[in-house]
Amino acid sequence: MTTSSFRHALRGLALAAAFSAVAPPLRAQVTVDDRVNQLAENVKKKKDDEAATVIDGIAKNFATFGEEDKKKVTAAVEKCLNANRGDDDNKLFEAVFIAFMNMGDLGEKATVRALGSPTVAKRKGVLSGALRSLGSHKDPANAKTISDMLKNSEPLVVAGAADGLAFYADQPEKVRRPIVEELVKAYATYGSAATSGQADNKQKGQAKDKLAIVESPLREALKKMTNQEFKDYSAAQKWYNDNKGKKWDEPSKN
Repeated sequence: MTTSSFRHALRGLALAAAFSAVAPPLRAQVTVDDRVNQLAENVKKKKDDEAATVIDGIAKNFATFGEEDKKKVTAAVEKCLNANRGDDDNKLFEAVFIAFMNMGDLGEKATVRALGSPTVAKRKGVLSGALRSLGSHKDPANAKTISDMLKNSEPLVVAGAADGLAFYADQPEKVRRPIVEELVKAYATYGSAATSGQADNKQKGQAKDKLAIVESPLREALKKMTNQEFKDYSAAQKWYNDNKGKKWDEPSKN
């Protein structure tokens, strides 16, 4: 080998060494099984922040999975609802229903199953989130299930139901009409209690606190459903009574 060739070879080796020193290592692809196993491990160790991150990653990548893998990750996420946590420790469960919003029919069906589970039923904040999640799928078959929750005794659950029903704003009139009727009834129930002349100050104060939780979600859902602004429950009642027999505007595109 000539001196020139030797120097050229050394230069090439030096460049290769320098490149390998600065080039980042290739990251191994995260498989579905990796995600499922990591989720189970985090839940077992009660590392709910980490578990929520894994669940979020599953939801964001859900559309790229094959059909069998979609079923596998849905089952793994749903299984998180069986975790034993304190009554006020809801982070893991809330992450589940946020993820279900992005998991298509499988997420919708899992949400329906979860509504009757003890974990969800006893946690008003989680149940509220589950109703939002269910509504996001816009399946008319679930509208009555969500509307029935407007009669729940917990204002936070009612607020979640109203948020869930707001997703139906782009549905045909025949779907929106019964939803609007139930929203108006719920708004009237809370609004009239807060303004009742027969209630004492304590009762009226409690009623006003409850109204403060549900009023914005109810009013926003009604706005999206009817394309109307309502300043209070009586205005919503009047509009519905005046228009329930008329043809409504086209669905909202918001």
